[in-house]
Amino acid sequence: MSGPAYEVVRRVFGRTAVKAWIGAHRRWVLGGGAAVAAVAVVGVVVATTGGSGGGRSIPPTRARAYTEEQVCLLTPEHGLADASVGPVWAGMQDASAKTHAKVSYLAVAGEQSAGNAAPYLASLAGRKCTVVLTVGAAPEGAVALDGPKFPKTRFLVVEGAGGKKSVGANVQALASTGDGDVRSKVASAVESALQG
Repeated sequence: MSGPAYEVVRRVFGRTAVKAWIGAHRRWVLGGGAAVAAVAVVGVVVATTGGSGGGRSIPPTRARAYTEEQVCLLTPEHGLADASVGPVWAGMQDASAKTHAKVSYLAVAGEQSAGNAAPYLASLAGRKCTVVLTVGAAPEGAVALDGPKFPKTRFLVVEGAGGKKSVGANVQALASTGDGDVRSKVASAVESALQG
Protein backbone atom coordinates (compact mmCIF):
# COMPACT_ATOMS: atom_id res chain seq x y z
CA MET A 1 0.00 0.00 0.00
CA SER A 2 1.09 3.52 -0.71
CA GLY A 3 -0.29 6.99 -1.14
CA PRO A 4 -0.67 10.12 0.99
CA ALA A 5 -3.34 8.67 3.30
CA TYR A 6 -1.21 5.62 4.00
CA GLU A 7 1.80 7.77 4.79
CA VAL A 8 -0.19 9.88 7.29
CA VAL A 9 -1.56 6.79 9.05
CA ARG A 10 1.93 5.18 9.06
CA ARG A 11 3.52 8.27 10.60
CA VAL A 12 0.84 8.56 13.30
CA PHE A 13 0.42 4.90 14.23
CA GLY A 14 3.55 3.33 12.85
CA ARG A 15 4.08 0.85 10.09
CA THR A 16 3.55 -2.19 12.29
CA ALA A 17 0.18 -0.95 13.60
CA VAL A 18 -1.17 -0.35 10.07
CA LYS A 19 -0.13 -3.82 8.92
CA ALA A 20 -1.69 -5.37 12.02
CA TRP A 21 -4.99 -3.50 11.46
CA ILE A 22 -5.14 -4.57 7.77
CA GLY A 23 -4.33 -8.18 8.74
CA ALA A 24 -7.00 -8.21 11.42
CA HIS A 25 -9.61 -6.68 9.12
CA ARG A 26 -8.64 -8.48 5.91
CA ARG A 27 -12.11 -10.01 5.56
CA TRP A 28 -13.70 -6.56 5.63
CA VAL A 29 -11.25 -5.18 3.13
CA LEU A 30 -11.65 -8.14 0.74
CA GLY A 31 -15.42 -8.35 1.32
CA GLY A 32 -15.82 -4.66 0.56
CA GLY A 33 -13.90 -5.15 -2.67
CA ALA A 34 -16.07 -8.15 -3.62
CA ALA A 35 -19.26 -6.18 -2.88
CA VAL A 36 -18.10 -3.30 -5.08
CA ALA A 37 -17.30 -5.77 -7.87
CA ALA A 38 -20.73 -7.45 -7.57
CA VAL A 39 -22.56 -4.12 -7.72
CA ALA A 40 -20.55 -3.21 -10.80
CA VAL A 41 -21.45 -6.48 -12.56
CA VAL A 42 -25.17 -6.03 -11.78
CA GLY A 43 -24.99 -2.45 -13.04
CA VAL A 44 -23.43 -3.58 -16.32
CA VAL A 45 -26.06 -6.33 -16.81
CA VAL A 46 -28.95 -3.96 -16.13
CA ALA A 47 -27.45 -1.30 -18.40
CA THR A 48 -26.95 -3.70 -21.31
CA THR A 49 -30.32 -5.47 -21.07
CA GLY A 50 -32.37 -2.44 -20.18
CA GLY A 51 -33.57 -4.16 -16.98
CA SER A 52 -36.10 -6.25 -18.91
CA GLY A 53 -34.73 -9.62 -17.83
CA GLY A 54 -32.93 -10.38 -21.07
CA GLY A 55 -35.93 -9.93 -23.38
CA ARG A 56 -38.01 -12.61 -21.63
CA SER A 57 -41.68 -12.00 -21.00
CA ILE A 58 -44.17 -13.67 -18.70
CA PRO A 59 -46.44 -16.08 -20.59
CA PRO A 60 -50.18 -15.39 -20.55
CA THR A 61 -52.22 -17.16 -17.90
CA ARG A 62 -53.86 -20.45 -18.85
CA ALA A 63 -56.59 -20.25 -16.25
CA ARG A 64 -60.04 -19.28 -17.45
CA ALA A 65 -61.38 -16.12 -15.85
CA TYR A 66 -64.99 -16.80 -14.87
CA THR A 67 -67.82 -14.32 -14.57
CA GLU A 68 -70.06 -14.13 -11.50
CA GLU A 69 -72.76 -16.14 -13.28
CA GLN A 70 -73.26 -19.80 -12.44
CA VAL A 71 -74.99 -22.50 -14.43
CA CYS A 72 -75.98 -25.49 -12.31
CA LEU A 73 -77.28 -28.93 -13.21
CA LEU A 74 -79.59 -31.04 -11.04
CA THR A 75 -79.31 -34.71 -11.99
CA PRO A 76 -80.74 -38.06 -10.91
CA GLU A 77 -78.86 -40.22 -8.42
CA HIS A 78 -76.02 -41.34 -10.73
CA GLY A 79 -74.95 -37.80 -11.61
CA LEU A 80 -72.73 -37.43 -14.65
CA ALA A 81 -72.59 -41.22 -15.11
CA ASP A 82 -76.26 -41.20 -16.17
CA ALA A 83 -76.43 -41.54 -19.98
CA SER A 84 -79.11 -38.84 -20.32
CA VAL A 85 -76.95 -36.33 -18.43
CA GLY A 86 -73.80 -36.55 -20.60
CA PRO A 87 -75.03 -34.47 -23.56
CA VAL A 88 -76.55 -31.86 -21.23
CA TRP A 89 -73.27 -31.50 -19.29
CA ALA A 90 -71.33 -31.23 -22.57
CA GLY A 91 -73.69 -28.48 -23.75
CA MET A 92 -73.21 -26.63 -20.47
CA GLN A 93 -69.45 -26.80 -20.90
CA ASP A 94 -69.75 -25.51 -24.47
CA ALA A 95 -71.77 -22.57 -23.21
CA SER A 96 -69.27 -21.94 -20.41
CA ALA A 97 -66.42 -21.78 -22.92
CA LYS A 98 -68.26 -18.96 -24.72
CA THR A 99 -69.77 -17.08 -21.77
CA HIS A 100 -67.20 -17.83 -19.02
CA ALA A 101 -69.99 -18.78 -16.60
CA LYS A 102 -69.08 -21.35 -13.96
CA VAL A 103 -70.74 -24.76 -14.33
CA SER A 104 -71.45 -27.31 -11.61
CA TYR A 105 -73.81 -30.18 -10.89
CA LEU A 106 -75.61 -31.75 -7.97
CA ALA A 107 -77.07 -35.27 -7.91
CA VAL A 108 -80.29 -36.08 -6.05
CA ALA A 109 -79.47 -38.77 -3.51
CA GLY A 110 -81.96 -41.27 -2.15
CA GLU A 111 -85.54 -41.58 -3.31
CA GLN A 112 -86.00 -40.25 -6.84
CA SER A 113 -89.15 -38.20 -6.27
CA ALA A 114 -90.08 -34.57 -6.78
CA GLY A 115 -90.47 -34.09 -3.04
CA ASN A 116 -87.00 -35.46 -2.33
CA ALA A 117 -85.44 -33.46 -5.18
CA ALA A 118 -87.02 -30.15 -4.05
CA PRO A 119 -84.41 -29.41 -1.30
CA TYR A 120 -81.62 -30.03 -3.81
CA LEU A 121 -83.26 -27.57 -6.20
CA ALA A 122 -83.58 -25.04 -3.38
CA SER A 123 -79.90 -25.40 -2.51
CA LEU A 124 -78.91 -24.61 -6.12
CA ALA A 125 -81.18 -21.56 -6.14
CA GLY A 126 -79.72 -20.57 -2.75
CA ARG A 127 -76.19 -20.81 -4.19
CA LYS A 128 -77.21 -18.02 -6.57
CA CYS A 129 -77.18 -20.20 -9.69
CA THR A 130 -78.21 -17.90 -12.53
CA VAL A 131 -79.52 -20.84 -14.56
CA VAL A 132 -80.49 -24.30 -13.27
CA LEU A 133 -80.86 -27.18 -15.70
CA THR A 134 -82.64 -30.37 -14.72
CA VAL A 135 -82.47 -33.87 -16.17
CA GLY A 136 -84.70 -36.73 -15.04
CA ALA A 137 -88.18 -37.12 -13.66
CA ALA A 138 -87.40 -36.23 -10.02
CA PRO A 139 -85.51 -32.98 -10.75
CA GLU A 140 -88.10 -32.05 -13.38
CA GLY A 141 -90.88 -32.64 -10.83
CA ALA A 142 -89.04 -30.45 -8.30
CA VAL A 143 -89.08 -27.56 -10.79
CA ALA A 144 -92.83 -28.07 -11.27
CA LEU A 145 -93.32 -27.94 -7.48
CA ASP A 146 -90.88 -25.21 -6.43
CA GLY A 147 -89.66 -23.38 -9.56
CA PRO A 148 -92.00 -20.41 -9.06
CA LYS A 149 -90.58 -19.88 -5.53
CA PHE A 150 -87.31 -18.72 -7.10
CA PRO A 151 -88.23 -16.00 -9.61
CA LYS A 152 -84.63 -14.75 -10.02
CA THR A 153 -83.44 -18.19 -11.16
CA ARG A 154 -83.95 -19.38 -14.75
CA PHE A 155 -84.84 -23.06 -15.07
CA LEU A 156 -84.11 -25.08 -18.19
CA VAL A 157 -85.86 -28.45 -18.01
CA VAL A 158 -84.57 -31.12 -20.36
CA GLU A 159 -87.76 -33.11 -20.77
CA GLY A 160 -87.75 -36.86 -20.95
CA ALA A 161 -90.50 -39.44 -20.94
CA GLY A 162 -92.56 -39.63 -17.78
CA GLY A 163 -91.67 -36.27 -16.26
CA LYS A 164 -94.14 -33.69 -14.97
CA LYS A 165 -94.74 -30.65 -17.13
CA SER A 166 -92.98 -27.65 -15.65
CA VAL A 167 -94.64 -24.29 -16.01
CA GLY A 168 -93.74 -20.78 -14.95
CA ALA A 169 -92.36 -17.51 -16.26
CA ASN A 170 -88.84 -18.56 -15.28
CA VAL A 171 -89.09 -22.10 -16.71
CA GLN A 172 -88.17 -23.19 -20.23
CA ALA A 173 -88.60 -26.74 -21.52
CA LEU A 174 -86.09 -28.34 -23.88
CA ALA A 175 -87.23 -31.49 -25.67
CA SER A 176 -84.56 -34.20 -25.78
CA THR A 177 -84.37 -35.92 -29.16
CA GLY A 178 -80.77 -36.95 -29.93
CA ASP A 179 -77.41 -36.57 -28.18
CA GLY A 180 -75.92 -34.06 -30.64
CA ASP A 181 -79.20 -32.19 -30.79
CA VAL A 182 -79.50 -32.00 -26.98
CA ARG A 183 -75.94 -30.73 -26.60
CA SER A 184 -76.41 -27.89 -29.08
CA LYS A 185 -79.89 -27.04 -27.74
CA VAL A 186 -78.55 -26.85 -24.18
CA ALA A 187 -75.56 -24.69 -25.19
CA SER A 188 -77.80 -22.31 -27.11
CA ALA A 189 -80.44 -22.16 -24.36
CA VAL A 190 -77.84 -21.50 -21.66
CA GLU A 191 -76.23 -18.71 -23.69
CA SER A 192 -79.66 -17.14 -24.29
CA ALA A 193 -80.64 -17.44 -20.62
CA LEU A 194 -77.41 -15.77 -19.51
CA GLN A 195 -77.92 -12.88 -21.93
CA GLY A 196 -81.53 -12.21 -21.03
